[in-house]
Amino acid sequence: MKRLNFLAVVPLAASLSQPAIAQEEETDLGTVVVSGGLTPIESSALGRASTVITADEIENSGQRSVADVLRRVPGLSVSRTGAFGGLTQVRIRGNEGNATKVFIDGIDASTPSQGEFDFSSLLTADIERIEVLRGPQSSIYGSNAQGGVISIITKRATEPGVSGSVGLEVGGEESIYARAAGRFAGPRGDISLSFARFETEGFDVSGTNNSSSAFRDGSENTTLSVNGRYFLTDSVTLGGVLRYTDRSVDNDSDVFGAPTIDELVADANERSDRTSLYGLAFAEIETFEGRLLHRFDVGYVDEESESFSDGAQTFGNESARTRFTYTGTVALDATRVANANHTLSFSYQWQKETFQQTNGDGLFSPPPPSFFEEQERTQNSYVLEYRGSFADVFDVQASVRHDDNEEFKDFTSYALGASYAFTQTGTRLRASVGTGSVNPTFSEQFGFFNNFVGNPDLEPEESFAWDIGVEQSFLNGNGLIGITYFQEDVDNEIRNTGTTSINLDGTSHRNGIEVFGRYSFSNAFDASLAYTYLDATEEVPTQAGGSRDVVEVRRPEHQLSLVGTYRLPNDRTTITAEVEYVSGLFDLDFRTASFLPGGQFDDDFDRVELDDYFLVNLAVRHELNEQVTLTGGVTNLTDDNYQELAGYATQGRTFYVGLTASF
Repeated sequence: MKRLNFLAVVPLAASLSQPAIAQEEETDLGTVVVSGGLTPIESSALGRASTVITADEIENSGQRSVADVLRRVPGLSVSRTGAFGGLTQVRIRGNEGNATKVFIDGIDASTPSQGEFDFSSLLTADIERIEVLRGPQSSIYGSNAQGGVISIITKRATEPGVSGSVGLEVGGEESIYARAAGRFAGPRGDISLSFARFETEGFDVSGTNNSSSAFRDGSENTTLSVNGRYFLTDSVTLGGVLRYTDRSVDNDSDVFGAPTIDELVADANERSDRTSLYGLAFAEIETFEGRLLHRFDVGYVDEESESFSDGAQTFGNESARTRFTYTGTVALDATRVANANHTLSFSYQWQKETFQQTNGDGLFSPPPPSFFEEQERTQNSYVLEYRGSFADVFDVQASVRHDDNEEFKDFTSYALGASYAFTQTGTRLRASVGTGSVNPTFSEQFGFFNNFVGNPDLEPEESFAWDIGVEQSFLNGNGLIGITYFQEDVDNEIRNTGTTSINLDGTSHRNGIEVFGRYSFSNAFDASLAYTYLDATEEVPTQAGGSRDVVEVRRPEHQLSLVGTYRLPNDRTTITAEVEYVSGLFDLDFRTASFLPGGQFDDDFDRVELDDYFLVNLAVRHELNEQVTLTGGVTNLTDDNYQELAGYATQGRTFYVGLTASF
């Protein structure tokens, strides 16, 4: 196992992936996947399928939303309800959106009420890297990591002194994207601050009044963050992260039972507001001269959501999560963890989540008093992980986790991953197997809607999955190509019946193939490829009392991404072109919606296949001098008219231009 400075790259606190200022000398590790387990690991040793997107790739893409950058990752599918700022879900390997665990600088950023992260709130400003782990990660991260993990790591100071950047971009649909960041590093620590503001008038997501500004569905997003570390002694580090997001988005309304697909969304004067506060404080302690390392985390998430119709509030709720985590790592074959080929890590986690409705005026009838009662649930978790490296060619990771749930069935998950490198040929084989879980949401467990009764007997969803892959480097390491086959079975899948939630009796099946490749020719041209074939089905009950297999919606059968970046001979201009192709994409056919007694929808909808589509994006960066860069580009260059969700229009051809200055 290549040498790691544990205090420089810390599990579940990805913001610490940069080398510590004025600490011991580092070894070049290549790509380290911080989110790979309880201890950081180099990607070439990881048995699980993973992808890392760098800051350069993010900046060259010209994208404002992290979700749009993630479209180039194999195994991931993205769906957005129309305009920028609308609900944005990322699914991994055919799992639902709430089976994707998201961390921002080590903080579990999922909404406590739904166990899912809405990517519409996540801008690309000040991001250093994005790490994606595919396949069940519940043995490390617990429930809702059944599909995988996405870890967002923001920038921090890498050199002593003061540094930072400012940027401003304007574009079509009257969009403005402003950002600023400042960083300071000294001999005893560092601190980083960032600000980002994006606002747009948007377009009409119903697709019926795109030419009229009065019907546009706009959005606003303001994000502030700060993170820092202080090296109290050579063996004790203290630090923390604080992040705040305030966003607002205009919405149109769904029309269930509309006669055509294009009429499923109608113009409406609706708006959703959400504020999110994330916090994390940590302490790292090195004992026994580095043979035993300790980390203590205290994390907090608070989210408030409000919905409005014609200016009057219709719904509101607040949810929160408090979490304490202790992780210890011991070197089994060396005097320091940093030098060990074999380590054993153990972790304990206590978590409490709360949820409360604050407004129910939008319901068909006045809600009962119980509607506004605060609900809470707690969990205690225990994790054990072994990490081993043999002769620098064979690596093994094994982990097990037990979740002791107060309100529903306990769950034990496990995972095993292995990687073997044939150094003479540049070939690497890897494989993993594991189990995952998804906990019931608060609404599924407790209710909260008219004639919708919570089910306290719900059990977590359970999955068993495995994958096997091979990677091959070529042209002296300038190129790499890989292919992975994966298979997953999900039991106890939770489904809304219209009046309550149940665990389905059948098994949902997901299998597919992921292909990725990248090639670098000198310093002039880089290219990457990502392709996913997915076969995902679920077994659902019918009104006749039986069941049927249906295709899972909003995850395409075929998805292809091609990205090419060319640097002109002047070494100051970079052009990036990105092509995305999607086919075999299904959605629920809400034209077939019907009503059950009591006014609830019958969710046994048919499926409708949406049209295939091509997207072409173009981005340009030109360095005016060492400090100032001119940016510009166009999204949806061919002005393709397509849908990701039935009835929701998408953005047409849009231009933008901006300036960025660094110091």
